[in-house]
Amino acid sequence: MKFTLGVVCSLGLLLAACDHRAMPLTRSINVGVIQPADNKALESAIERSLAARHWTVKEHTGQKYLAELSDKGHSATVAVVYDAQSARIDYVDSSGLLYEKSAEGETIHRNYNTWVKNLANDIKSNVAQAAPATPAPR
Repeated sequence: MKFTLGVVCSLGLLLAACDHRAMPLTRSINVGVIQPADNKALESAIERSLAARHWTVKEHTGQKYLAELSDKGHSATVAVVYDAQSARIDYVDSSGLLYEKSAEGETIHRNYNTWVKNLANDIKSNVAQAAPATPAPR
């Protein structure tokens, strides 16, 4: 009886340690090559995408947005870095999302990867809908 109880308790601890909600962290996700757009149109597309997905802009300096998403006691902070040809979303920090760094790599709650993938898709879509930049006069 004691042996069985010990095995059950050990198995329970092992399963708790292997949380099925954690998966490899996507540290940086490229939005991809974007059509030429002026800086204001690009910034507007990024801001619309952040707002639509309920990300809060914490800071906007140069060509970088620092944004946070809070959901049910969990939060993630990302940097959206961009230039005239591309944009990417970089992981900055998180709370309550099972983030762990080990010799095997970094893991995080699977929702984080979904959140940034959706944000990247929205940015790409919103940039594509923006009017193309007008060429500079010669």
